[in-house]
Amino acid sequence: MPDRDTQPAPPFLPVPVGDLDLSRPGEAPTPNAAGQVLALVRVHGVPVGTLALLEPGEGGPVDLRALALERLGDAVAAHLAADGLAGAGPDALLDPTVVCAAAPVADDVRVSVVVCTLGEDPRLKQTVASVLAQTHPHLELVVVDNQPASGLVPALLQDVDDPRLRVVDQPRRGLSAARNAGVAAATGELVAFTDDDAFADPGWLARLVRPFAVDPAVVCTTGLVLPAELATPAQLWFEEFGAFDKGFVPTVWSTRPPPPAVAALGARGDGGVLFPYSAGVYGSGNNMAFRLDWLRGQALFDEALGAGSPTRGGEDLDAFLAVMFDGRALVYEPAAVVRHHARADMAALERQMYGYGSGMAAVVVKHALRPRRALEIGRRLPAGFRKLLAPGSEKNAGRSDQFPAELGRSELRGYAAGPLLYVRARRAARR
Repeated sequence: MPDRDTQPAPPFLPVPVGDLDLSRPGEAPTPNAAGQVLALVRVHGVPVGTLALLEPGEGGPVDLRALALERLGDAVAAHLAADGLAGAGPDALLDPTVVCAAAPVADDVRVSVVVCTLGEDPRLKQTVASVLAQTHPHLELVVVDNQPASGLVPALLQDVDDPRLRVVDQPRRGLSAARNAGVAAATGELVAFTDDDAFADPGWLARLVRPFAVDPAVVCTTGLVLPAELATPAQLWFEEFGAFDKGFVPTVWSTRPPPPAVAALGARGDGGVLFPYSAGVYGSGNNMAFRLDWLRGQALFDEALGAGSPTRGGEDLDAFLAVMFDGRALVYEPAAVVRHHARADMAALERQMYGYGSGMAAVVVKHALRPRRALEIGRRLPAGFRKLLAPGSEKNAGRSDQFPAELGRSELRGYAAGPLLYVRARRAARR
């Protein structure tokens, strides 16, 4: 029998993605011919985990619902307990009389949703449609055209007839500059962000803004980001990289003990020895919201950071750190779901990995240049290097032997270049 390692890899098949709501019989994605599937498992509409059958032949003919109950039984039980159904068993999932536990609501708050774009991705239309289809009743959508001379954005959106949509021009290139233009144009009490290569669940905004109704200490929320498709090998590798994976446990992050009502929103975040500089644990810029008055008081997004700047990223991480240093609370709410189209080819994915590294390193350098923070950052650097480089670290342990080494090297090159890139970007921003 030939050695298993010498056998050719099976041809790649797109992996179906979709929802599997255990309380709605018959709702499930269909695995591909190799038995592969990625299902977001929900209970009463609330995400509790993913069922990932990503190895060819792993799935086979299988009852996805039964397998989800087997693998995610503890999470399902925890959800039922939160709904007052502790010990009720799986039959309660299909009971139409079940009423879920009441959650705080913020239906009366006006929210400005900001989407920044160059107009080069036709999926912007899907993004816009998903925002305008939100169940939250009071919203406006501000699309920031970061390449207005091209005319691409008006052409893409010419068929959208909705008074809640406004297009704002920002000719100065860069994601931070575009975000700041959106913040300046916003008229809501809250401002939320997603990207032009993502689309939101209908209940995304309602879930994302609920924590703000609990206490003024909450000034930022983030949500769950899942793949919109796994149509290419690069997209499957990005999923294994886990850049957007923050888990399914509502989490409260703060450098101070939060008020009791805020603490009740989720588990207390534990960033380990890197906290609070482990900014990647808080969330991501394609699924975040802020109190508008707080954000405007924080000097907005740093234009030396972010896509379109020399550093290529980090502006969202920097904003999350501002929440921590202000002693406020950031709440991660996994029920607020956005689906993101990852880079489809390896060359683009390598560039993205480089940007993740350079952006994160730039954020660390930005804060290390402040004397009060330089020493505490220096103390955390050894742990940071271990997390980044050690094969068995939390960051790297989940990667398979087949994970492309070049993706990791691209990220490391970004980390190495980030400090100098930030200095250059800072100088350019001052001109």
